[in-house]
Amino acid sequence: MPGRRSSAQRVKRGWVWNQFFVLEEYMGSEPQYVGKLHSDLDKGVGTVKYTLSGDGAGTVFTIDETTGDIHAIRSLDREEKPFYTLRAQAVDIDTKKPLEPESEFIIKVQDINDNEPKFLDGPYVASVPEMSPVGAYVLQVKATDADDPTYGNSARVVYSILQGQPYFSIDPKTGVIRTALPNMDREVKEQYQVLIQAKDMGGQLGGLAGTTTVNITLTDVNDNPPRFPKIMHMMNG
Repeated sequence: MPGRRSSAQRVKRGWVWNQFFVLEEYMGSEPQYVGKLHSDLDKGVGTVKYTLSGDGAGTVFTIDETTGDIHAIRSLDREEKPFYTLRAQAVDIDTKKPLEPESEFIIKVQDINDNEPKFLDGPYVASVPEMSPVGAYVLQVKATDADDPTYGNSARVVYSILQGQPYFSIDPKTGVIRTALPNMDREVKEQYQVLIQAKDMGGQLGGLAGTTTVNITLTDVNDNPPRFPKIMHMMNG
């Protein structure tokens, strides 16, 4: 009925925090500060105790029972484990009872550029017909980067040729190798060794790089028609 209050009242959550991040491979002399847990029922008079449980509690992360400050006590690797799921509890010191329901939160390990691109299928072997036109497809190479593709440019790979120009070119984004000169003749040069680089950070200064080789053979086409030697016949008259 209008004006009548519902008997089921919504209880406001008392936890206050932001999403937590921790930098991977932190090498500082002090434990890395992650963030603070705080209950709005904590009046700051020392009657609340904060506890931490779950993934990595006590071994990777510690909490100050009085302030709610969380620290990482060892170096973390995002490629090994990208996030940790923990649970927080605020307990009244006098009654030993929880002030509010236990709450779950996530600490995400923030990526740094610590992995160079790798060509898992290299070295490569390919062939292309001799006398192919410029732009003829040869091969596609692919490098992978273990860094976080959703954060920054750490995993954005750009391809380039370190050795093998001007005979071949590579698409910097796709890794597709094509012929770059016309009329490459197998009878003149049959084998080419191309050195390919994959560099992360979008190819920018400071990016990490990996390399691979591509051995390319020009295959024969029928470009030399047979020649018959002239035979002189001498007829006796």
